[in-house]
Amino acid sequence: MVKSEALFCRLVSVDTLFSFDGIIPSAPDFQLRLISLIEQFNKALLVENQAPEESEALCRALCDYFDKRLSSNAQNNSLSWQRYSLVQYFYGFVDSEEALPLSARLDALLNADSEIIFRYAWKLLTLVMQIEGSTDALVSLRAAKRARYFSRARAETPPSEHATASWVSPRAGAAGSPRLMIFVIGPFAGKWFSQSNLSSGSEHGILWVIEENANGLAKRMAYLKKNNIALATMAYFPLLADGFESSSIMIEQITAWQYAFSSIRLSEPLPCMLGLYTRLSQQRSAHDPDRAIWTGGLAEPPYGHLKLEHQWASLLAELEANDDGKDLYAIQRHAVASTLLSWLAESRIMNVLQTLFDSTQLDFAGITLADHGQGFTRHGAWSLWLSERYGILPGLSASIALPPLPEIPLPPVEEPPPTPSPAPIPLPVEIPRRRRWPKALAALLLLCLAGGIGYAIQQDAVEIRGQISQIKPIQRLLGINDKPDASAFLQLVNNAPLFENGSSNLMPESQHILTQLVPEMARNPLQMYLIIGHSDNTGSATVNMALSTERARVIRDWLVEHSGLAASQFIVEGAGNSRPIASNATQEGRAQNRRVEIIPLSMQDYKD
Repeated sequence: MVKSEALFCRLVSVDTLFSFDGIIPSAPDFQLRLISLIEQFNKALLVENQAPEESEALCRALCDYFDKRLSSNAQNNSLSWQRYSLVQYFYGFVDSEEALPLSARLDALLNADSEIIFRYAWKLLTLVMQIEGSTDALVSLRAAKRARYFSRARAETPPSEHATASWVSPRAGAAGSPRLMIFVIGPFAGKWFSQSNLSSGSEHGILWVIEENANGLAKRMAYLKKNNIALATMAYFPLLADGFESSSIMIEQITAWQYAFSSIRLSEPLPCMLGLYTRLSQQRSAHDPDRAIWTGGLAEPPYGHLKLEHQWASLLAELEANDDGKDLYAIQRHAVASTLLSWLAESRIMNVLQTLFDSTQLDFAGITLADHGQGFTRHGAWSLWLSERYGILPGLSASIALPPLPEIPLPPVEEPPPTPSPAPIPLPVEIPRRRRWPKALAALLLLCLAGGIGYAIQQDAVEIRGQISQIKPIQRLLGINDKPDASAFLQLVNNAPLFENGSSNLMPESQHILTQLVPEMARNPLQMYLIIGHSDNTGSATVNMALSTERARVIRDWLVEHSGLAASQFIVEGAGNSRPIASNATQEGRAQNRRVEIIPLSMQDYKD
């Protein structure tokens, strides 16, 4: 028997999908689905020993709510919901003048003895306020019941199972160098994530690498181990709920990756976090609508024993703890995530994912859920399942925002053991009767000074050589060429400012600078290039990051147009104002910081 909580979540999911400009293909079919859900919900309440009168009153309030919701929405005037009224189906015709207002029904439910009925009624009150607004009756009702709401026993927030920065045992690395390499893998890696949009600067501490096949991942990991590169590694397996047309196609694609990983041998087991993307609520940031709201994350190690079902239950517990009934977005997120779990289980996607982790060297390391986007441009596996089960499709979007990457905790830097200082040279014993001590002391001081300087120089040289030995293999792995030609390109671009303040428009003199690069590019038609855009510190960091990325794209487009090279030969990255080469306190310094670096790359070392 399904618990009443799960059925209430499905009813709220239907309401949430409708708030996403949901599409109802057939009003009669949609009515039957709602009737079935409400009947199951009532039976579940009775099985849980709720009073029949209170259970019936709650179901009546739900019928009133959905009738009002579906009748008053302008987008569904063609639905003619009055013909399919839930109240008329369950209770027959009721004269509108004799019908109790919804606020009065909620008032009675909020006075119920049962805490379960009270909790459902409080959430329903929050839903009603989204369509009726903060009317005097609803505000007064909420204020009157607030004392009971705050005095009730609340669900405790589960102890966090998310990993801290100690989720791996890192090896020592050079200060300032990347400490974690994350491979984005799976059927959505190459299609929905672009290497040119991933920041790989060392100041971020993380190198994101798109890997579209298992063999390439095995080669990269073998290279890291062979060269003893001090980087922790993990994988990220993104899954877009509507990314494929059907659940069967999604299962085929995941199974193909399972077979590919089963046929290779990694240098060591690789922790892998699963990421799911879909729209879960109406919550979106006004200044950054494409920003995702994340739930879940990396679990605590060790990872070999973790099961997907257990981690998903922990994620739902986190959502339930946040869903205290007063936050509409938290109610929606909890409800839709619960329904999403039902889809994963019923369509066998959950089992296929678990088999992927059980039969390969990918160690399941946790799950994260992204409430992201404004909908898909077409209906896929998740949407079709919703239509089959509940008779409603999510609304479509005119465009798709590329999925963002989650925040991953960095492994700590292991400090090397302190190098013992050289033993001090004992001072000579003074002989009072002889006056040669000034010369002896001067010689001794000179000897100590020379020894200290020599030791310091030797230690600096060792440290620098250590940093170079750590950085160069990473450059070769990522394909960064350290030949003199690269610095020549940098010097050429940095001779003069390229952009105006706050703009991605090229200045007139920058055309001349870029023209000088074309002959060199023509002599190397197969060369790859990394283009890094920079900005001054005017404005916010978010704006500067977007502006620097756009400047890099402008340079790329100019070079593609004038050099004859393909756009795929250029990798674009934005650094914002994080790497100034001059002081931002002066106009001249800010002009120099508004620049773009062009670095030739090579994959020869990786191919070898």
